[in-house]
Amino acid sequence: MSARWKCSLMVVLVASFLTAGSAVAGVYWEAETVTRGMPGQADGVRMQKMYYTMNASRVEAEDGSVMIMDFDTMTMYRLDTRKRTYTQTDMKNMGMPQGMSGRDRERMEKMMEGMVQSMQVTPTDETKTIAGYLCRKYNVVFMMTESEYWVSRDVKGYDELKEIGRKMAARFDRSPMLKQMNIAAMMDQVDGFPVQTVVHVMGGTATTTLKKIEKRSFSPDLFQVPKGYTQESPRSPAPSGRQGP
Repeated sequence: MSARWKCSLMVVLVASFLTAGSAVAGVYWEAETVTRGMPGQADGVRMQKMYYTMNASRVEAEDGSVMIMDFDTMTMYRLDTRKRTYTQTDMKNMGMPQGMSGRDRERMEKMMEGMVQSMQVTPTDETKTIAGYLCRKYNVVFMMTESEYWVSRDVKGYDELKEIGRKMAARFDRSPMLKQMNIAAMMDQVDGFPVQTVVHVMGGTATTTLKKIEKRSFSPDLFQVPKGYTQESPRSPAPSGRQGP
């Protein structure tokens, strides 16, 4: 799984709202990531647009790629809007090599669970204003990655997002990888919404900053594969570490 989509997954697992009528109530936000010296990634700036509901999420990247996660069916779709193709992945098996079962699968699940438990979250007294929000800094260490989480409780809808995140945790626990990357539990530890994260890897940094967030109503079609798209076979995802939004 690419580093870009690992980052997207972290963001996708943060929040959702209740549905109502034919339109789907939810939250929309935009975030900017500035990458410098990150292994396997070109330096640059990219924007992502994200849409969330209780039942599904959608992340749009600048290159025309789209990731849709259906939480009810635990299915992930990756769309190439330029080629009009898509791949489909069972989220419950993400991070597991194809054909793995029995004791091998149990060992893999225990290994990934150990990775989750190794995460260290340390609060600090540092504060600063980011994107108009007064934020407090938390240091997060996970495997070989050190990150700064600048969080705020003043983000509109944060209380609702935290409550929905807790409800979603039960679904994510079905997948070893999603459980590893689930931010719901972390939101309780950092007591705030991550307005900015700074990920440090081997001398490189990836800084993601919230640019806009608002409540919206979405068409259910936004979370479905459009008609006329051709399905392709997905590449087997590999186990990976978590990254911030």
